[in-house]
Amino acid sequence: MSETKISSGISRTTFIAGILIAIILSSVLSTLIALQFAKGPKGDKGDTGPQGIQGLTGPAPVFAQWDVHWKTLSGALQWGGEVGTSIFAGRFDYNWGGGQVFSTYSTYIGFQATMQIKMQRDGPVNFTIGSDDSSSLFLDGSLIIDNPGSHPYRTRSTIRSSLSQGFHTLTLWYIQATGGSEASFDCDSDLLVWSG
Repeated sequence: MSETKISSGISRTTFIAGILIAIILSSVLSTLIALQFAKGPKGDKGDTGPQGIQGLTGPAPVFAQWDVHWKTLSGALQWGGEVGTSIFAGRFDYNWGGGQVFSTYSTYIGFQATMQIKMQRDGPVNFTIGSDDSSSLFLDGSLIIDNPGSHPYRTRSTIRSSLSQGFHTLTLWYIQATGGSEASFDCDSDLLVWSG
């Protein structure tokens, strides 16, 4: 049985199949277009879900800092009267050169500073002071580093093999006689910050 050919040279079956596919594709395409442009009214908003667990907020961190009391010095480098106060960061390096160190003072000026630190671990602890001219570091009232005399900037360090956990008081003395002036302090950073 031979298939009838349409004048264009394709079979009747192929022609009918093509028309059916075109109708189906047209119908699907028009449905998609209708759905895209003819959306229904927006539904009511659903209830919100349960709120998550709130994070715990701990105490704000405490950063150690120096409470600095500036004092004049006599020609014999004896402490005189207090002329003002400052706050220094836990670690610092101030190089005043030959200029003013504090207020209008560039010579025969110094400070006595105190700072609370917190030992939170076992193990050795490093402390370093630097000065031009003289400096001394005390830990809980005991001298642990001495950098005495009139000299160019130099550092001195100590390692404490053990230090009891908890709070300790550092006291730093600095003396500027004449010439250049610089003072610095450094230690293990974990001593300088803790939870309040």
